[in-house]
Amino acid sequence: MGQRQDPGRVIRESKLNSIQVLRGIAALYVTIYHLKDVMPKDAAFRKEFEFIFGSGPAGVSLFFVISGFIMVFITSNTVLSGRNILRFIAKRLIRIWPAYTVITLGYCLLHSRLAPNPEWPSELLRSLLFIPLGNTPPPFYGYAVLNVGWSLNYEIYFYLLIAVSMLFSRLRWYAFFLMIAVTLVGIPTYYGVFTLKADKMNDLGSPYLNMVTNPIIWNFVYGVFLGLVYYNRALHDGIRTFLSWNMMAPTLLCLAIWQFLSGFLGGFGPFEWGLGSVAIFAVFVFHYQERIQKFPPWLVRLGDMSFSVYLLHVPVVVGLGFLFRKLGFPVYGEGTAMFFLSVTVTLIVSRLSYEYLEVRLTSYLSQLLLARERVAVKEPVSR
Repeated sequence: MGQRQDPGRVIRESKLNSIQVLRGIAALYVTIYHLKDVMPKDAAFRKEFEFIFGSGPAGVSLFFVISGFIMVFITSNTVLSGRNILRFIAKRLIRIWPAYTVITLGYCLLHSRLAPNPEWPSELLRSLLFIPLGNTPPPFYGYAVLNVGWSLNYEIYFYLLIAVSMLFSRLRWYAFFLMIAVTLVGIPTYYGVFTLKADKMNDLGSPYLNMVTNPIIWNFVYGVFLGLVYYNRALHDGIRTFLSWNMMAPTLLCLAIWQFLSGFLGGFGPFEWGLGSVAIFAVFVFHYQERIQKFPPWLVRLGDMSFSVYLLHVPVVVGLGFLFRKLGFPVYGEGTAMFFLSVTVTLIVSRLSYEYLEVRLTSYLSQLLLARERVAVKEPVSR
């Protein structure tokens, strides 16, 4: 009989493959939800796609739960110092901002040929600075120039919360949950608008204040809580035991899938898609991760490039439609065949984006950051 493995060691040795698989599934779920709209209502497979992917935005809730968990994972062994906190912020920005900026600028260039908008310079700047564009509708708040960028506004804000909490050293998670209590409970209660439904949040008069008080952020909190549980041996073993009960794990997984398919409790709130996302994540990470020796490599690869898939699927379908019209074949710009072409091209272009924007460009910028840190350390000595 083998000994119980340390949860931290298990997750390091698996290279987070179970989480990468979830990322890939979430990205593909959102992608198909958006791209199915190129098919007319009476097109082949449209009803089937509507049924299976009708709750596609739930992929965002799953992304947020994953992000919360990952922040616990990558900061669990971090020596909390001013330099390391700045490094954490820089690495998070390097991970997201370059690819997001390049793809957003390309999308702007394409869209300027389709529908010129005099407001775009201002909207582009705010989008690239992760500032919501409007006060409504919740939780999107004006979306972004690249529409899926609205969710990155929340991601960056969450990273800032983590960075601030790191200033409190051993008390960082107490500080984090205190900030959450103030922003998601205290402020909304003070204004008399407290709700757990992300799409029902009343306007507080400021786009950023609206965003930081929106209940969708509870999905990140779910992920943080699961991360803390993962690194607590007693709680970790308790959840593993619970999920090991006869058919418990597959039952929860099936219920979560049913929720997404049926539309039951649909929405971005913590007691809507957040519940299904937590169930799926917990089953994968606390149960199947230690039981599945190897996930399909293509599914892990899809998870690796999920960020590019998420960013590129809208520019791809818009670009293909533009190309067919320019070539004089507008009839090919929509329909079931166009849907499959859009998905295929999205995956191909995302593979290139992952390699050159996410890996190579990020690696280059990280090396520049490391070089500057080395210079900064040496300068006081040379003086």
